[in-house]
Amino acid sequence: MNFLTILTLIVGYFVYLTYRPYLLDIAIASLMAIAFGKINYILSRDFKVKGELKLAIIDTLLLSLLIFGPFLYSIIELGKFFTNFDPKIISNILVELQKLVKHLPNFIAIKIESFISPEHINKLYQHLLPIVGTITQKSAIFVKDAFLIVVFFFFAILYGKKILIFLKKIIPMDEKQLETLFFNTSEVMSVVFYSIILTALLEGILFGFIVNIFGLNFFLFTILYAFSSLIPIIGGIIMWGPVSLYLYSQGNVEGAIIVAVYSIIVISIIADTFIKPLIIVAVKKFFEAEVEINSLIIFFAIVAGLSSFGIWGIILGPAITTMFASLLKFYEKV
Repeated sequence: MNFLTILTLIVGYFVYLTYRPYLLDIAIASLMAIAFGKINYILSRDFKVKGELKLAIIDTLLLSLLIFGPFLYSIIELGKFFTNFDPKIISNILVELQKLVKHLPNFIAIKIESFISPEHINKLYQHLLPIVGTITQKSAIFVKDAFLIVVFFFFAILYGKKILIFLKKIIPMDEKQLETLFFNTSEVMSVVFYSIILTALLEGILFGFIVNIFGLNFFLFTILYAFSSLIPIIGGIIMWGPVSLYLYSQGNVEGAIIVAVYSIIVISIIADTFIKPLIIVAVKKFFEAEVEINSLIIFFAIVAGLSSFGIWGIILGPAITTMFASLLKFYEKV
């Protein structure tokens, strides 16, 4: 081991210590930049967008709009809602729930009545206060991380080609093999990423449409449902459950039933089970990709990502999984 190698390792270690708090943000930004690789190729080929700076600016604006646009709109609208919130709504919901419980089997009714009793509600309220503070803190962290990700993403796009050229020089791999590995990874990640985004958007629009019929904000509930739908299994009920209870408490029994049944049948069954595969096929065709996406693997990747990395695990889980799968397939070819 010569002096230059030792010096590189020492400097590399201190670089790691310096940027350690931002490694997760850098990783997410890098993965997002890879996912945008095919978009950049299409922009350059079909729309004649030339120059790394122009591509970096366009991509960064798109990513900023995707992250900050829905988030800021939701915060503003939720702020308006809670400012004008009437506590009597909660009381009405509890009263109507108590009426509804009487029609349920006795062993279920007893447990629900115990849960919605005034004593238990007060206990829940006391427990919720610290959670609200935690959510506020997490929201601030999310905004900070999102801002840093956008900044790192810009530089990843801007210097992506130079980084790839540098890697070609230092990685002991044939140049064509390295390019194949990069574009295969970009292809797989693009299909997964955009399929998830488009599916969430579709389900959000479907939910926003139905609740808008009953006087609720279309754009707000579209965004909220799109985000919640990214959470496996329970994501949908987090939204349609409270909305149905709210409509029921307002005396709109028909609306509550329609929202619940519509959400289960149209969104959870038809959209998620039958339309989602069509979206994946359409995305593959758009990107001219020849990859096979296993929905079950992506499902577990999102679950694992959420448990390991929090909200950003929705991106990291599938990205890491698909990158690993791409590497395995690449080794089959070489």
